[in-house]
Amino acid sequence: MKKSRMNMSIIVSAVAVLTVMVVTLMFGDYFFDLNDDVLMKDILSGAYTGAPEGRNIQMLYPISWFISLFYKTGINLDWYGIFLCAMQYLCLYLVTSRLCRKAADSKRAVLYAACIAVATLGFFWPHFLFVQYTFVCGMLSSTAAFLILLSDKEDKKDNYIALILILVAYLIRSEMLLLTLPMVGVAILIKWALSMQEYCRASVMSFVGEKKQLFRKYLGLCFMVAAGLIICTVIHKIAYSPAEWKEFNRFFDNRTELYDFQYIPDYAENKDFYDSVGLSESEQKLLENYNFALDDEINADLVGEVAEYAAQTKSADEPLSARLSKSMSLYIYRLHHVSKPKSYEYPMTDFPWNIGIIVLYIATALALFVIHKKNKHYKVVSCLLLITLLACRTVLWLYIIMRGRDPIRITHPLYLMELLILTGMIVLLSESKGEKSSEKNSNKLWFVALAIGLIGAASIPMQSSVINHENTIRQAMLDKYRALYDYFDDNKDNYYFIDVYTSVTLGDAATEESATFSEKMFDRVDNSFANHDLLGGWASKSPIYQDKLENAGFLNVQDALISDGVYFVQNKTSDTEWLLNYYREKGIGISIEQTDMIADTFGIYKLERVE
Repeated sequence: MKKSRMNMSIIVSAVAVLTVMVVTLMFGDYFFDLNDDVLMKDILSGAYTGAPEGRNIQMLYPISWFISLFYKTGINLDWYGIFLCAMQYLCLYLVTSRLCRKAADSKRAVLYAACIAVATLGFFWPHFLFVQYTFVCGMLSSTAAFLILLSDKEDKKDNYIALILILVAYLIRSEMLLLTLPMVGVAILIKWALSMQEYCRASVMSFVGEKKQLFRKYLGLCFMVAAGLIICTVIHKIAYSPAEWKEFNRFFDNRTELYDFQYIPDYAENKDFYDSVGLSESEQKLLENYNFALDDEINADLVGEVAEYAAQTKSADEPLSARLSKSMSLYIYRLHHVSKPKSYEYPMTDFPWNIGIIVLYIATALALFVIHKKNKHYKVVSCLLLITLLACRTVLWLYIIMRGRDPIRITHPLYLMELLILTGMIVLLSESKGEKSSEKNSNKLWFVALAIGLIGAASIPMQSSVINHENTIRQAMLDKYRALYDYFDDNKDNYYFIDVYTSVTLGDAATEESATFSEKMFDRVDNSFANHDLLGGWASKSPIYQDKLENAGFLNVQDALISDGVYFVQNKTSDTEWLLNYYREKGIGISIEQTDMIADTFGIYKLERVE
């Protein structure tokens, strides 16, 4: 019976995942959501330095090294894109199969699978098309929490799979995994506490051994997670142990703090500070426009000092208590506010996630008080677990809101994690032996599945509209950038440095309907060395940035930009005065001449040294 139910769950789940894949393909093309993933892919594939590189900076070394091996086979495929998509569909399959395994018969299994497929399309369908590694990490972590909650007492396989998913998530995006890890901890606590309640119903003396074994089981799981994270970190540290990588990592951390969490202080208003750290106005401009690769003197220490100063001035402008109060108000507003999604990310809306979460909290409370209405101790423990979950999510949300880092690639995984934990808790409450039979309680799970499915179904037309709009503006954007990259390919003997903001946006030529740059997956795949690079960005000043520069025949960007056969690329609406000022301040006279215009958007400029 158990084997037939497992086979049924495998088949039904596979069909559900295949359905989502087919529907997704019918509505659009796969894109890397952001330019970050594009650069990571280029580093891994060899398009950046000329050879596949195991260190792609953003991921931890073991997973980036593993993906780079596929590129080393010489098979010209988008292996990084394949990996990210495979992880997403694997998570969908694991969640569906584990829930279908709880179905009493094939009809309910089909219902569960259908509701999950509909909810997937209604809640986060765009993420399957506009793929981003941070969201993939959150999806892996959420799936791990769900497997832990629904794992069988006798079978440790789900816990081992969950452990692997957590470690892979950590390797993909360590910061995101650490953000969701407290929720995984809550899931482990819920599983252990509710399992303990089952033993408490029986004789305490006869089950004392089982209770100790249960405690050791989940304590051991926590230790394995911690040990796995430590091992992964140690391997990563060893891979990045050379002095040049250590220095770059210090620069990278300070740069992240400055750009992601602080701001660039205005030069005129903070001239005394900039003078004290030896940063001129033209050099400060490089921080503003992100083109800091041009100046070798902008190092980890200097960026760290600017970030620290920015943090101090921001704290003085707005006290912690005021920021906390403002964040709490926004948190409560986002928890209940309902508005139709107008676009993929901005203006941001939390529907249908917030409504789904509210429905599941209500369903969990109902399952508790209906099934266990006479068991006071069980109700108290379960209520405390719900409060713990709510408190944990509140702290995490306030943290990201106060830090000003709450894009959907972070908030949606948090929502997904909470949604799956609540679903798992409802299953546990329904399976436990309350006043009514466990089988009868489990049969009522279809009410919850149907409710979430209906919310998802109501959101599908909105998500379809978002996808269609996003596909249109991304394709229009891509047409412009493809013309630029075709120009680079047609002039292989030249080398091009691209203004950082030009690499992601059309500048003043952009409209409200314009998308930022992202690359289409699995289309025009070319893993050969690219004869262009950014004048800054997060890979700037790294050893691989220097390797690429040297492969092109240059020692530093400042000299390279005024060399023969080297050109500068910038949006036609942006001025180049900042470049003239920078070189003039360095004692180098230059002239700048526009030599070409691409797609009526991008200016190609030649810098010449003048006496």
